[in-house]
Amino acid sequence: MKIIIVTNGKIESLSWLKKKLAENNGEEHFVICADGASKYLKSIDFVPDLLVGDLDSIDEEAKAWMEEKKVPLKKFPAKKDQTDTEIALEYSLSKKPGEIEILGAFGSRMDHTLGNIQLLEGFYNPKTVIRLTDEQNEVWLLEKYTKIVGRKDETLSIIPITESVTGVTLKGFEYPLNQVRLSRGHTLGISNIIRENEAEISFKEGKLLVVIARD
Repeated sequence: MKIIIVTNGKIESLSWLKKKLAENNGEEHFVICADGASKYLKSIDFVPDLLVGDLDSIDEEAKAWMEEKKVPLKKFPAKKDQTDTEIALEYSLSKKPGEIEILGAFGSRMDHTLGNIQLLEGFYNPKTVIRLTDEQNEVWLLEKYTKIVGRKDETLSIIPITESVTGVTLKGFEYPLNQVRLSRGHTLGISNIIRENEAEISFKEGKLLVVIARD
């Protein structure tokens, strides 16, 4: 099962959002709306499976629409130690899905953007791929190995989030690497190009953020 979380960051293209929510590739989807993101779903008339949050950022019109559509609600106190996105993610992981995709995780609030990226490490689970996605970016946390399929000519960056990442090997890229050590605070892994239909990233120790970015 795949879970999609729509959160209250910056979603500039509602047509992109509608397309993302329509994608299923034969998978069962469960869609969670995090609080103020309800405005986006109301705009495209997409009814989520669940609404979560403290309801401090949902507008009255969107709230009334959610109630009209009888969307189940998991409400939390306004004074809480987690963001609505973290609450939605924690709930999603309790369902043990194969993938969680978070839409709207980036935006003008840099604190929320960085916080959402850090959730990838805080909630890392080798059995569940967690991605942050918008029109220009896909971000996920990697430990050890991944194969990138069908993304030829796209721009991919690898960013250490541990002090170092050792034994980094890249195959199928414009700039391959062989058993290289990457250090946090440096930019060696930025803006590589995938040159094969199947490319590989592997390493021995550490943790990497993988970013596929489009201009």
